[in-house]
Amino acid sequence: MAIWGKSRKVIEWPPANSSYDGYTLPDLSSQRLQPKSLRNVVAVAAGEDHSLALTKAGKVVFWTLKLLGNGTDTLPPILGPKSKTKVKAIAAGRGGFSMALLNNGSIIEWGPVRNYSDNSTWYRAPPPGLLLPIGVNSSGAPLPRVLRAKAIAAGWDHNLVLLDNGTVVAWGGRRGMFQAYLSLRAVNVSLDARQNAVAIAAGNQHSLALLANGTVVAWGAVLANVVGASCAAESCKHPAPPPAGPNNVPDVAMRDVVGIAAGSEFAMDLIKGGKVVVWGRSSGHLYVQHVPDDAMSGVFAMSGGSAHWLAVKATGGAR
Repeated sequence: MAIWGKSRKVIEWPPANSSYDGYTLPDLSSQRLQPKSLRNVVAVAAGEDHSLALTKAGKVVFWTLKLLGNGTDTLPPILGPKSKTKVKAIAAGRGGFSMALLNNGSIIEWGPVRNYSDNSTWYRAPPPGLLLPIGVNSSGAPLPRVLRAKAIAAGWDHNLVLLDNGTVVAWGGRRGMFQAYLSLRAVNVSLDARQNAVAIAAGNQHSLALLANGTVVAWGAVLANVVGASCAAESCKHPAPPPAGPNNVPDVAMRDVVGIAAGSEFAMDLIKGGKVVVWGRSSGHLYVQHVPDDAMSGVFAMSGGSAHWLAVKATGGAR
């Protein structure tokens, strides 16, 4: 999916229930249906079987393959009609699970209870002390801790949050960690991703953090099966190894990295100058993947899917 044209509408391809080779650009005459009058979009997020869009006015729009939404085509009452708080960023996971970052640095979540919630409601705001004790709680009362979230990422079964002090925390499913049980309680991640992270990305069961020095830290169940990363959760006995050791992040991802993204079982690094590097698991081994010549320079944005990835060039074209 992408934001398209001067009206900043959303396009998605291929159409539902159609085949797609993963290489050709979208046919603008044949796309998936979109919510009516969806324009002025500033951000999009794609989940397992649903989509999110954030408009310039701060409105979040939710839809699925068949445009059924949550059954009523409306979102839960995330913010009151008189609220001065606006949605700043969105992220989508599996099964309709979604999360939003508000401009006051707090986080809200909604979606099915599967794997994410310990109550019977389909929508909830994180209660204080259980998830991230930052921003405001569900009643709107400020919490004492001054840390704020500045970025969010949703994986298959876990979430990542980058705090304004450069620390990365995680919760949900495996939290991107090996041998970690389901939990809603936020935990600190690898020591390498504390206090100097500038960006985050979440894949199937792995996580990435871009550090201020232009290097990448990787950890998690999927990549751990290949590179030997262990676990850094509350149920584990030892922290994840450093990226230059058993974590074995490729050398090319250890310098001059300016952006990161994650797919199902792979990682993407954007190198200074606009070159894309894709690496991840294949046949039980870690490989740096082949990328088209068009993605070797001039790229400024990228994203990863289940078994494909996209790069946007400075000319506005997608590859």
